[in-house]
Amino acid sequence: MKRLMWSNLVLGFWLMISPFVLALLNRRIFRVLWEDLILGFGIATFSFCRLLSRRSEQIAVADWLITTLAVITLINPFLYSYFNMKIAAWNNLAVGAVVF
Repeated sequence: MKRLMWSNLVLGFWLMISPFVLALLNRRIFRVLWEDLILGFGIATFSFCRLLSRRSEQIAVADWLITTLAVITLINPFLYSYFNMKIAAWNNLAVGAVVF
């Protein structure tokens, strides 16, 4: 389970920096991926909290928060309909699916 949380932590960091990295390919991507900064920060933070938690209540809350953030990451391309920027859409779909 710790490997899963470490991978979620890394994916959260990727989600935070992905708007800047993908903006090198297309400047418009940053306009649609700005919320990934917040979602990535949340996923990374709660994954780190999950790694440090010992009580079952804390673990359950962290798991639910990470799952909720992953679902929001998954549905972002549908909510904001930015499928014309395929790299941005696939980035959110892939990261959201793996974290979920």
